[in-house]
Amino acid sequence: MPDDGDAQDQKTPDLQAPVEQTRAQAARVHAASRDIRRQGTSTRERAAQAKVRELAAHQRAIELHERAAKLQDRLGHPDRAANAREHAQHARQLLAQGLAEQREQEVSHRRPTAGR
Repeated sequence: MPDDGDAQDQKTPDLQAPVEQTRAQAARVHAASRDIRRQGTSTRERAAQAKVRELAAHQRAIELHERAAKLQDRLGHPDRAANAREHAQHARQLLAQGLAEQREQEVSHRRPTAGR
């Protein structure tokens, strides 16, 4: 019967690639944010870009938590799999909330404001 060290070794390679992808994405986002600041974009544009990055992060979290749940199932840890699914569900809720906020921002920016 494999010990916890063996299980750790088995699951690490499966999650290493997504971790590295997330790190690379974070580096790209960081570099892009520096470029955005240099370009002098408006506050509204920066907020919209931040919302897009936030939504992408929630989507990636959903994917990673679902992948972790499948892995934990394969390793025989249903409690850990259930925990990962709960995290994925929470990320879905955050994604839905973020999408609603994004729609609300888009509508409010299109609406003419008195006194402008």
